[in-house]
Amino acid sequence: MTKSVFILSYYSNMPGACQAEWVDDRIEAFIEKGYSVSIISSSCCFKHQKNGIIKHVRVPTISPHGCRYEYEEIKRRGIFIYKWSLTHLFLRTMSSINYFLEKIKLKSGEGRWTWFLSSTVASISLFNLRKYEFIFTTGGPASAHLTGLLLAKLFGKKVICEFQDPLSGKDIGRNAISQVGLKFFERFIIKYSDCTIYCTENAMIEARVKYKKYQKKIHFVYPGANTIDANSLSQNNSISIENNSFPQKVNVTYLGSLYQTRNLDTFMQAIDEIISEGTPINTLLEINLYGNINSDIKNRIMNFKHKIIKIHGLVDRNIALNIANVADVLLLIQNTDDRSIVTIPFKTYDYLHTGKLIFGLTYRNDELENMLSSHGHLVCQADDINSIKRNILNLINDLTQYTSNIKKSKYTPALAVDQMIHLINAI
Repeated sequence: MTKSVFILSYYSNMPGACQAEWVDDRIEAFIEKGYSVSIISSSCCFKHQKNGIIKHVRVPTISPHGCRYEYEEIKRRGIFIYKWSLTHLFLRTMSSINYFLEKIKLKSGEGRWTWFLSSTVASISLFNLRKYEFIFTTGGPASAHLTGLLLAKLFGKKVICEFQDPLSGKDIGRNAISQVGLKFFERFIIKYSDCTIYCTENAMIEARVKYKKYQKKIHFVYPGANTIDANSLSQNNSISIENNSFPQKVNVTYLGSLYQTRNLDTFMQAIDEIISEGTPINTLLEINLYGNINSDIKNRIMNFKHKIIKIHGLVDRNIALNIANVADVLLLIQNTDDRSIVTIPFKTYDYLHTGKLIFGLTYRNDELENMLSSHGHLVCQADDINSIKRNILNLINDLTQYTSNIKKSKYTPALAVDQMIHLINAI
């Protein structure tokens, strides 16, 4: 009989959404290991089409604000949901209620916590139809973990909960009340799960210090990314080659979002100082940005006096990988706040598989710095302008001195699944 795993993730099969790509890679790895998969996600995801291998049920949240978000995403992405279905009618109605509440200056909350209720109802119906080896929850929204914990108790199954980012810690949480609440739920999830995994060793160590009573349950697993077939990408290079309009320039490409303290401010200051000191870097360097950019950061980039930065907008992951394949240097940027100490941007794993030189602007994260430097990549602190200047000058003077030292990455979703199965079997 085929082994089966039950997965709970608010996001899945949403092109361009990191949290969805994260779990989608893991689903494919489970399938390669011989598992069939049942997954519960939010309603604003495209439906997985592998009938018989993936059973995908989409469930809306029940808060007005959450419903409005899902309804807008469905319209924006062109996701098919039958117009007269209960889901569609429910989302439209709750979106209207949210609009009314905003008009009278009331807010229904911005979290996804109420998805716990609707996802639990949908999950129980699936558990009555199929037997599962274990439950895997990931997020993103922590409501997925709460549903998984309840199902594990109801049906006597093991549950492994993955925090894509820690729920608590420095610079995490919108305000003091939010921080207290998130720490409570993080501890609750760890206490009642069979196994909890963080996605960096630093996060695991910090959690073991905070929750000493449950430290034997706390582990870390790098999520990894699928290896890249350069030959299949090269068949579609017409999409991205046009973006390097001056082949003699070093093409530095950034893939991902820019917001808050994850921005180009220090990078642009370094460029400005290099040019003011006499090096005509604007004729030697071209910077291409792909992804969502916060409006104030976009304005600062647009007003930058040296016109060497191009904003291309959001692209899906396959196109992004194709773009990465023709870049000279891939730029990686962390937030310059303490949450970066315990997190690694998910795109790091895609970057590592390209074989392209990574220029990492990290922030007090020895784990990420070691990961990059051990694979032959450049690293400097994101707030160290002098170090950024030195590395930029080295890149434009002799790029080849770095590209010959790049090493192959071992971090894949298949490795992550092997580690997860080992942890579950050891319980």
